[in-house]
Amino acid sequence: MGVTMKKIIALALVPVLSGCLSASSPRVKQWLLEYKGQGSVRAAQPAKYEVGRVSQVLLRSPYNEMGIAVLRADDSIAFDPYNEYAVNPTAMLKGFVFDAMDASGLFGAVVNPSSSVNSQALAEVLVSRLALDCRKKGERKAVASVCVRLVANDGKTLYAKGEGEADAKGGNYGAALSSALSFALNSAFGQFR
Repeated sequence: MGVTMKKIIALALVPVLSGCLSASSPRVKQWLLEYKGQGSVRAAQPAKYEVGRVSQVLLRSPYNEMGIAVLRADDSIAFDPYNEYAVNPTAMLKGFVFDAMDASGLFGAVVNPSSSVNSQALAEVLVSRLALDCRKKGERKAVASVCVRLVANDGKTLYAKGEGEADAKGGNYGAALSSALSFALNSAFGQFR
């Protein structure tokens, strides 16, 4: 082998040996959203409505993507390619809202939209923000914003907003996003008491 051929082989091996052409890339982590209740207030106060129904739960775009949304310092939104939801985030929110309604103490019972049980109130929830906020250097926190519309059978329509945040520096993004969203929903439902 001549000197030129050795140089070609050496140059070809450099990317492989340095890991640039490695078949293994960082592993994608998948996260679930799970309601983090702060204890039911059902025992402390009687229910305001006998039965509440989860009517509609929406997750505003662009937060409804499978990749976890990241708020960046330039106020743009990016999606983390290595951290994503294990299932469609909008689908996870229905059970999440059900659990938040149940824990709120506003309702004696909570039913799903498909239930044939008559309800005295319907809850519609819009999650307008659900992201990791990395806008401040050295900070990483989960943030959530919700708007809840409660429509009662007596014709009253009530609105409440809630905000929540949780530290996400430890890297458990599922727990941090769940805590922020739980706090936001607890805050909104608490306004109906």
